[in-house]
Amino acid sequence: MRNWQVWVFLVGCLLLMGACATTPETPAWQTGVQLQGNFQVPEPLEGQAPSHTEMDYLLWLPEGYGQDPDETWPLIVFLHGAGGGQNDSQFVMSYGLPEVLYSGDQPESFPFIVVSPQAYPDVPWWEGDTLAIVNALIDEVMATYQVDPSRVYLTGLSMGGYGSWWLATAYPDRFAAMISVSGSGYRMSTAPEEETVCKLKDIPVWAIHGARDMISDPVVNKLQVLSLAACEGEVEWTLYDDAGHGETYRRAYRDPELYDWLLAHTKEQE
Repeated sequence: MRNWQVWVFLVGCLLLMGACATTPETPAWQTGVQLQGNFQVPEPLEGQAPSHTEMDYLLWLPEGYGQDPDETWPLIVFLHGAGGGQNDSQFVMSYGLPEVLYSGDQPESFPFIVVSPQAYPDVPWWEGDTLAIVNALIDEVMATYQVDPSRVYLTGLSMGGYGSWWLATAYPDRFAAMISVSGSGYRMSTAPEEETVCKLKDIPVWAIHGARDMISDPVVNKLQVLSLAACEGEVEWTLYDDAGHGETYRRAYRDPELYDWLLAHTKEQE
């Protein structure tokens, strides 16, 4: 077991406030808690020196994980929104999918591993080499845990909703499906260029927004969705007529249909 895995495992034990016994050969994975991890960014990164040497993240392991060493599990990559200062673990857990898991409000059947990267302060997901760092983190998680490579999903809210569009566009062969919540596509008021948005034509996309959102414009979001639909991509659009910015993601991530929709999609592996 790598040093960082041991550290993460021990943190999980402390969170559970119980005694843990394990050996390097047979790790007893702690499930149902948000484990804090620290990813060491490789150098070079996609041929360049990375802007940061590490990225913190939260990890959720589903119930039953690790009992069968041959079983693989779907992975959700969750991108949080802005406004967290240092974007520490307490902030990331305060809303969205991590908060749903912390509160125990997820569906009874929730077979997903969930990784929630922590963005760098004052750096949105789509700036600099942040997308490349997140992609490298996904590689690390997939190499370390029992992830099904055909069922890697992406979702995000607000700034993370925008970031989901950008990350899926940058690495369209990575994801089996993507859900953007309260984030208006590429964060532009006009239709995106066809050569950009059509990179998503083979990724099923579901955009969810609130009609009363005063932070992220639902009209602009629908414009982005229609642009993708013109590429003949698989697109779903949901507008909550009575919801604002925050209520939309509080509702969406508690909807079992969201997770059923993800599981209905797989990515063909070459």
